[in-house]
Amino acid sequence: MRRLTALAVAAAALAALVPASPAAHARGKPPPEWAANAGGWPAHNHDLANTRATTRSPITARTVAKLRVRWRFAIPGTSSFGAFASTPIALGDTVYLQDLNSNVYALARSTGTLRWKHVFADPNVGPNGVSYGWGRLYGATTTSAFALDPKTGKLLWSRRLARSAHEGIEIAPQLYDGTALFSTVPSNVSGSYRPGALGVVWALDAATGKPRWRFDTVLGGTALWGRPDVNGGGGLWYPPAVDGQGRVYLSVGNPAPFPGTRAYPNGASRPGPNLYTNSLVVLDGATGKLLWYRQAVPHDVRDYDLMLPAILTPGAVITGGKMGKVYAYRPSDGRSLWTTAVGRHENDTGPLPDSPVAVYPGTLGGVETPMALAGGRVFVPWADLATRASATSSNGIDPLRDGRGGFAALDAVSGEVLWQHALPSLDFGAATVANDVVFTSTYDGTIYAFATASGKQLWTAKARAGINAFPAVAGGMLLVGAAAPGFAEHPRFELIAYALG
Repeated sequence: MRRLTALAVAAAALAALVPASPAAHARGKPPPEWAANAGGWPAHNHDLANTRATTRSPITARTVAKLRVRWRFAIPGTSSFGAFASTPIALGDTVYLQDLNSNVYALARSTGTLRWKHVFADPNVGPNGVSYGWGRLYGATTTSAFALDPKTGKLLWSRRLARSAHEGIEIAPQLYDGTALFSTVPSNVSGSYRPGALGVVWALDAATGKPRWRFDTVLGGTALWGRPDVNGGGGLWYPPAVDGQGRVYLSVGNPAPFPGTRAYPNGASRPGPNLYTNSLVVLDGATGKLLWYRQAVPHDVRDYDLMLPAILTPGAVITGGKMGKVYAYRPSDGRSLWTTAVGRHENDTGPLPDSPVAVYPGTLGGVETPMALAGGRVFVPWADLATRASATSSNGIDPLRDGRGGFAALDAVSGEVLWQHALPSLDFGAATVANDVVFTSTYDGTIYAFATASGKQLWTAKARAGINAFPAVAGGMLLVGAAAPGFAEHPRFELIAYALG
C-alpha cells in the first residue's frame, strides 16, 4: 500500500510539471497560467471578462506618485501607426510583446533585457499582440496565426487564415477551453476594405492550430449583401469576452464602402442593415453557433466600428466603438440596458449630404481603444477628431495633432457619467486599473493616473514618443508602450517600465 501511495504521489507530482491538456478544461475557462500569474498581466485585457483591472498590485492612490522609470526597451519596428500599438503581457519573470512588424519579443521583467526575439518582418496595421496559454505563446502575422515556444521563441505551428491579399489579421488571440480564437479583417497593411473581402472568426485547436469552427461576420458570407464586386466588411480588432458558460461575445467592425461611391452614394451598393457589422454577436464557444446579436449602427456610412472588446459584468455585457457611444446589453438575450455617448458629436446620424461636412466622431475618433471595469465603474477613453465626408466620399481626416481627447467614468448599472476629463490630445491609450487608480495615455505621449472614485489626477509622466498602445500593470510595475510618431521631433520608440521607487 505504501508503494502504491508513493507511486500515486510521484504521478501527481509529474502531472503537475506537465502542461494540462487543453481538452481537459471545462467550458469558459482560461489557460491555467492566467490564475498562476494573476499578480502579473497574463492576457491582453487581463482576463476573459476583458476588465483590464487588477487588485494584485501595490500600486494604489497612495503609492502611485512614487512611480519612476525602471528600464526602457527600444522597439525597432515601424509602420504607418508607429512601432507598437498593443498591450504587453507579463507572466512570471518575463514580459512578452509584439511590434507592428509582427515580431515577438521576450524580456526579463526586472531589467528589460532581451531574452529572445522571433522575427516575422511582416508589417501589420495592429493593434495585434500575443497571448499565453497551455505552455505556448500565440499571435498572428498579417496572414497567419502561430504558436511559439515561450522559452525560446521557436515556431511550433503556423496556419494561414487570410484567404486573399485583401484580408489580414489585426487581433490578439483570445484563449479559452483549449481554443485559440482569431479573426481576419477585410484589410491589410497596403489598403483597407477592398471589394470581396470580409472578416471571418476562426476557432483553432490551441495545441495544433487545426480549425475547430469558423463564423463569417457578414451575414451570407461571400455574397456580401449582394455585391461582392463592390462591398466588404466585418471582422474583429480585439479579443472577445468569454463567460462561464462558454459563450463568446464578439464586437464586429464596419461595412464598406463608406460613405459610398459616385455610383452608390451613402452605401447604396449594400442596402439594408448590413448584418453582422457594427454588432455585438454572441456565439456558443464550442461550436460557433449563433446565439443572439444586437446591431448598434445599421447600414453604417461613417466607419463606425463597434469593435471594442466586450466587458462582462454580473448583469451586463458592455461594449462600444468609433461611433463614440458605450452600450450595455443583458447577457442572456441582448436586451438593451443603456447607451451613453461620450465626446463630440456632429453630423453623426442619417445619410450624408452631397457636399462635405465635418463629422464627429470621424474615422479616427470615438472610442478607439479598450475600456476597463472596476468597482462598478466603466472607464472610457475617447478621441475627438473630424472627418470631412459627403454621400460619395471621405474627403480627409483632420491632422492628428489637432485632435483632442477625453476620459470618463460611467456607472456600470445605469450608464450615468460619474466624472470626466477633457484631455489636450487624442486618447488612444485605453484604460487600465490597479486597485483604486486608473491609467490612460494620449497621443502626445502623456501618461495619466486618476483616482477611480473621484477622477482626481494623481500622477503624470511624459514619454519620448507618442502613445497609441495600452498600459499593463504587473505587480508594482506599470508597462507603457510609447512608439507612435506623436509630437516628438525625434521620437524614441520603446516599452517603458515604471516601478514604485
